[in-house]
Amino acid sequence: MRISGKALLRRRETRARTWRPDRFPFDFHTLIGQRALASDPAVVSEIALAFVRGLEASGVTATVKHFPGLGRLHTDTHHFMASLDTPRDVLEASDWRPFRNVLAGTNAQLMIGHVNLTAIDPDRPASHSLRVIDGLIRKQWHYQGVIITDDLVMGAIYGHDVCTAVVEALNAGVDLLLVAYDGAQFYRIFACTSDAATAGKLDLATLRESEARLRRNAPDAQRQPSSPQITAQAAGE
Repeated sequence: MRISGKALLRRRETRARTWRPDRFPFDFHTLIGQRALASDPAVVSEIALAFVRGLEASGVTATVKHFPGLGRLHTDTHHFMASLDTPRDVLEASDWRPFRNVLAGTNAQLMIGHVNLTAIDPDRPASHSLRVIDGLIRKQWHYQGVIITDDLVMGAIYGHDVCTAVVEALNAGVDLLLVAYDGAQFYRIFACTSDAATAGKLDLATLRESEARLRRNAPDAQRQPSSPQITAQAAGE
């Protein structure tokens, strides 16, 4: 799990460092070992929760990433497709604990990585998987905050059918599409979205729900700090 303090500033101009508290951080290929807060999920949760609450107290909305976690991978999604083959019960008890704890106790947003979560959807990356985004995060975790994809200009996505990934992500309930590494590719992503809308391939009900989430979480929205976006029961507390 990674935390970014650079996303969606609230009420004042400020910037924060980016932290990456991914679990199991000892892998050369993903370089998570150089970016992680700790390998113990309890320690990661404690530090990350305090950090996010500190950001929120300063008017900054944090984004936690990259769900479902990169620490177990031996492939870098910047360049290649990757699969996380760990059983779900193991992930729930370890890797996902910091994500759920932070999302339950703050107003943090969530970034979804380009990793095939084989225990739930082996056919596509989590970043545009209906089963992961709507089935797991929205319906089972009851998370109703903002979800953003990882950068769409990454090998795990961009070397394949980008337009399909864009349409599937929006229809799955993703609220924001990230284009970061190569800003010029924004126009290609925008064209994919525009063409899909014209062809009637976008789920309008899902888009309306996304619009409502974005309005609730807009920088000028009046929200109480640290109000849970996952119920305590759903978070296992």
